[in-house]
Amino acid sequence: MFGVGGGFAVAPILLTLLTLQQIGGEQAMHLTVGTTLAVIFVTASYSAVLRWRSKDTNPRLVMKFFPLVVIGAILGSTFGGALPSVILKAIFIFFIVLSIVRGLFSKRIVEPQSGSDLSGVRGFEYWLSGSLAGFLGALMGPGPAVLVAPFLRKLRFSMATTVGTCSTLAACLGLFAGVGYIIGGLEAVGLPPFSLGFLYLPAFIGLAVGGLVGAPFGIALSRRISDHLQGRLYLVYLAAVLVVMLYNVSI
Repeated sequence: MFGVGGGFAVAPILLTLLTLQQIGGEQAMHLTVGTTLAVIFVTASYSAVLRWRSKDTNPRLVMKFFPLVVIGAILGSTFGGALPSVILKAIFIFFIVLSIVRGLFSKRIVEPQSGSDLSGVRGFEYWLSGSLAGFLGALMGPGPAVLVAPFLRKLRFSMATTVGTCSTLAACLGLFAGVGYIIGGLEAVGLPPFSLGFLYLPAFIGLAVGGLVGAPFGIALSRRISDHLQGRLYLVYLAAVLVVMLYNVSI
């Protein structure tokens, strides 16, 4: 529905379940991020296909951001695999808070246009949003929409075009960063059975199936509500994720 690829929703819940069941130990956060990225690849790919069929995706816009997101994802997965779990949690929480504050205090977005003019997709903010979307997405699991969507909305791209484009970019992020976490965790110690690097297969299968079932409903719902309401619901969604992550830190 929001084009984040499921990362912000899946990661806190998965981390809670792994922690409560004492799975992964010190590697729980790395397992969470690696598994979340693999789930993002599956669910975002499906959403991207549905959005493409609905003509929500702008192929030229995707290609503008693709190299930035991929390079950032590769670097982020390499860097994230070496970070202590507590640092990953802290970065995740900080980034959620930053996203909420940015949404609350951002200027009201003007009426969106059709989203066909790419002349504004350039400059420092374009490079920063694309590369950081890949890098931070690989560190914590959020889809590119967290950084790319505000940039596109400021340029008056419609919510449908923004979400469709971000869904495709999320699939690219999940693929490259997910493979990075698998490779980076192949020699890690203390991983639970049925792990492939930092990919926990039982959780991946269950979450991927659930995401595939839910994706069409999210897309259908997004077409029934206004752009402004979608933006407000996105902030509520982030606030709920923040509460879950703070609970994880306390247990």
